[in-house]
Amino acid sequence: MNIVSDRQAEEATLAACIQSPSARKEARRHISGGDFFYPQHEAIWDALSRLDRESRAVDAVTVQTLVASNGAATQAMLEVVVNQAIPDNVDHYASTVRAWAIRRRLYDEAVRVQQAVANPDVDPSGLASSIATRFAQVRDSGIVEDAKSITLTELLDSPDDEPDWVVPGLLEKRDRLILTGGEGLGKSFLLRQIAIMAAAGLDPFDPSTQIAPAKVLIVDCENSMRQVKRKSRGVVEFARRWGHGDPGMVNLLCAGRVDLLRDKDLATIHREIDVVQPDIIVIGPIYAMSPKALMTDDDAVPVLAALDGMRESGACLLMEAHAGHAVGADGRNFRPRGSAALMGWPEFGYGLKPVAQGYADLVPWRGDRDARNWPGSLKYASDGVRWIENDGADQGWSPTRGIA
Repeated sequence: MNIVSDRQAEEATLAACIQSPSARKEARRHISGGDFFYPQHEAIWDALSRLDRESRAVDAVTVQTLVASNGAATQAMLEVVVNQAIPDNVDHYASTVRAWAIRRRLYDEAVRVQQAVANPDVDPSGLASSIATRFAQVRDSGIVEDAKSITLTELLDSPDDEPDWVVPGLLEKRDRLILTGGEGLGKSFLLRQIAIMAAAGLDPFDPSTQIAPAKVLIVDCENSMRQVKRKSRGVVEFARRWGHGDPGMVNLLCAGRVDLLRDKDLATIHREIDVVQPDIIVIGPIYAMSPKALMTDDDAVPVLAALDGMRESGACLLMEAHAGHAVGADGRNFRPRGSAALMGWPEFGYGLKPVAQGYADLVPWRGDRDARNWPGSLKYASDGVRWIENDGADQGWSPTRGIA
């Protein structure tokens, strides 16, 4: 790689920044000190940043004083101060510096990739995913720490934002819910119900309340299409009758067991997300998305990171997990079986606890990160096709078969 920088752009950026505080603010939107190729230029940038942090005057003399012990930086200042840079053009200068910094990092990363591919000791499984992650880090590198932060005064003085609701009062975009419970208690059914009702423009537990219809993707890693068809028909027909959206437009991928750390499996799911652009993703169960039992943080954290990558689309994630083994007088520990990372990850964690035939409680196993309207008690509706909030009236229906 013969050309690695644009020296004039680096000098022009620094010259403009010495002249104008607004130029420095604009430049920091594009670059950090590490984006400069020449160490002496980075030293001058650091001096500018230090003067601003300390609320001191910035000019050629004060900068020269700070870099006086750095011979190369002192010499570079001679070139900088005579540069005819225009402060209003600093975004162009800084963007050029940034572009060359990215080129250098891409080149270095490409060399590492070639070495990894040629190394017979490197396991190729998952290599493409890790390479993509490293190149994304190159893209996002070099952002200065003071480019995004604001003071608490600025935060508190800003207008309050309305949550970006998918289901008002219940689910906001990018929320994560893990629902636990014993085998065959209806976890999958309940999550599908939430998704189907939301797609129809209905509150999942109160169909008298209409909402904006949501786009939904269900990635079922356990049930077959035949099973989903049989167990979803009733709630789809109900939602179609009373909703103003089309629950039949819910997208379903019965993927079988997958490994989110395998490039092929993860890419398949991301292609579906790219096409559907869902507001809600129902995926899982968690134990069917990895060949390992996720008993340790080392096993669980990469899987959770892959799930968070899906959440970057803006969708909220709903998934199920097995509850822990029976403990104490309550008979069940509703925290997810496996690594403690599973407990700290979601915004909402609930266990589905049967209390009588056709009745169940939603038991929180972690504190909600935000106050939401999750029902504490559920009952199977008299129409026999959905869960509703248990208001105490005896209108429940007792199914004779499982509703998993």
